[in-house]
Amino acid sequence: MDFDYEECSGKCHRSGALYQIKVSELHPTQCAVGLDEVYARVESMRRKSRDDLTAYLLTRPVPVVIGRDNKFCLTDHHHLARAVWETAKGKNDAGITTDSARVVVEVLYNWSVLKEYNFWKSMHDAAWVYLFDHTGGGPLQPAQLPTHIKDLANDPYRGLAWYVRSHFGYSKRPTDFAEFRWAQYFRMRMILDNDILRNETRSTDVLLSRMKEEDRNRIVEEAIAYARSPEAAGLPGYSGFVSHA
Repeated sequence: MDFDYEECSGKCHRSGALYQIKVSELHPTQCAVGLDEVYARVESMRRKSRDDLTAYLLTRPVPVVIGRDNKFCLTDHHHLARAVWETAKGKNDAGITTDSARVVVEVLYNWSVLKEYNFWKSMHDAAWVYLFDHTGGGPLQPAQLPTHIKDLANDPYRGLAWYVRSHFGYSKRPTDFAEFRWAQYFRMRMILDNDILRNETRSTDVLLSRMKEEDRNRIVEEAIAYARSPEAAGLPGYSGFVSHA
């Protein structure tokens, strides 16, 4: 898979310039994704031809900051990168594999000269790292972040936040980690699967997309009600709109 861009390396210093890179070389700056959102993207990607997938990814460059030892640290689009990886793992019309899967990246900064502490301090100050795990616990040490996009854990409440936004429970805002803030809000108020209370499953194993439709709809409707309640007024994208139809 090739986008006809220069391969990204530790020598890339032009801020805002576009390059290409293997997905396997991207370093996450968060611990989790909502796999419900990832798998929905995979379902769309795996049906795209090579030309269509290339065109799709060309318009969605992934922002990175280059750190020490040529670490290409994602600052956004973890779900997109993971979806490309998952697409490449299975059968897909584009014919990509995990060895060939690439994305376009936009280099924001090359901070490879910074010492480890100064690098992560700068990343934190810029709100480009999220040091909380898939259960909402933290802050963690940067060394505890996954080193590969495939190792991002599932946060089912992040998946729920995506479902709620998709159903207009709140609106998308360019606020740092907005969906994770909504995920934490729902986490404190809802149990997604009663098997958790029976000690029969872990919350991180829950996928709304694999539930019966009526169960999933009930959970999403409950979450939308929470999203539109006055309690959520301080969260990004809060609408407060309640339909009486």
